[in-house]
Amino acid sequence: MKVALIRCREETGARETNVTGIYPPLGLACLAAALRARAHDVCILDAEALGLGSKGALDAIPADAGVIGFTATTLLWPTVRNISFEARRRFPGRLLVAGGPHVTAFPRECLSGSAFDAGVMGDGEDAICSLAEQWFARRAVAGVPGCAVREDDRITVNGGPQAIKDLDRLPLPALDLLPMDRYRSVMVRMPFSTIVTSRGCPFRCAFCSQVYTDWQWNTRTPAGIVEEMERNVRQFGSREIILFDETFGVKRGDALEVCRLIVERNLKVRWNARSRVDVLDEALLRAMWGAGCRALHLGVESGSQRVLDMMRKKITLRQVECAAEAARRIGFTLHGYFMLGYPGETRQEMLETIRFARRLPLDWASFTVAVPQPMTPLFELACEQGLMSRDYWQEYTLGRCAAPAPFFAGTDLGPGGLTRMKNMAYLRFYLRPRTLARDLAFLARAGGLGRPLSAGWYWLKELLR
Repeated sequence: MKVALIRCREETGARETNVTGIYPPLGLACLAAALRARAHDVCILDAEALGLGSKGALDAIPADAGVIGFTATTLLWPTVRNISFEARRRFPGRLLVAGGPHVTAFPRECLSGSAFDAGVMGDGEDAICSLAEQWFARRAVAGVPGCAVREDDRITVNGGPQAIKDLDRLPLPALDLLPMDRYRSVMVRMPFSTIVTSRGCPFRCAFCSQVYTDWQWNTRTPAGIVEEMERNVRQFGSREIILFDETFGVKRGDALEVCRLIVERNLKVRWNARSRVDVLDEALLRAMWGAGCRALHLGVESGSQRVLDMMRKKITLRQVECAAEAARRIGFTLHGYFMLGYPGETRQEMLETIRFARRLPLDWASFTVAVPQPMTPLFELACEQGLMSRDYWQEYTLGRCAAPAPFFAGTDLGPGGLTRMKNMAYLRFYLRPRTLARDLAFLARAGGLGRPLSAGWYWLKELLR
């Protein structure tokens, strides 16, 4: 029998961020690689990439799957929860497993409110392998570390989230099990692939939860990172590689070594990275450029220093300006991320953020509305201010809340004000003639005339959401 790993297509209308494309479920590819290294027969079903709803996803699960695993973010959880009941009806006697950030945050509630037999907390490679080995050997799975397990009406949680410190001991993600030709992004050259150079984050921004990494930051060696980049180019034809973690460059020596190894191996590939403005000095930027990095993603978040301080970003507006200007001089394409509607933020400060985004030399900008994710200081603040109840996410997990978490309306914005503010931000940023012409030219160069039309459709859906 085999192990089937599934990413569902979101069906409730909630999304983590703006629509810019569909990216490979790298976490599932990592689990699949670990299972395959232990001689398990494994497949991945990416219903999001394949355009399959719940029924289509269930129909596509192999009949000989003995362990069936689903991944769940917080906003995807209602879809995953709903599908678990039908999966239990269709696949009696199989082990149903859930994993991902939301299960890590609420393992007991996830099992209580669903039909899953087990939940994996934190890094899942060791746990899913142990669950599969125990299940196929017809032994009890209740004692597997880092898992919550249902036995009849009793749920046992075995320790906390597991964090793998030595990431280089893991096999490279099983991209061959993914429909790589189905992934797309309006901002990169295709075909593309994604990798992570670390798990977790050394910083503690108030809106970000790192519960799924047990609040640890573990990094890969430069040699391991470049080995995966080279594999993706040689084996999968990647024209661009996205470094998907948020902190490239924080370990400066490692970042410089990655750049050196790329040049040494004559690896000709465009790549882009997410980083912090307080680590990107000119020397590091030039090393990255020389190694083929052509785009940077910067978490700016706000154009108000007061709001940045409330967010615990530990950066200044001047640092943002200096990093963006230095990167622009070298030639990087720049993407900035911004958040609107933080508790206590005024309408005037949101307008300052929009003006700041327009003033920076950015090619792309994403604007999202603050949502108090579980286990974050932002959630605690929302509870203290009476904006949310402390049991909100537990009730949500159990299926007792029909809607996702409410936005923070702010003292001077009426109902729907934040959505209108976000739409205004997109329109004011992208409808400038120079920005519009530059982005359309990039899209045409990167993928032909169909790319601008595709990008326009994505942004239109975002504005009409």
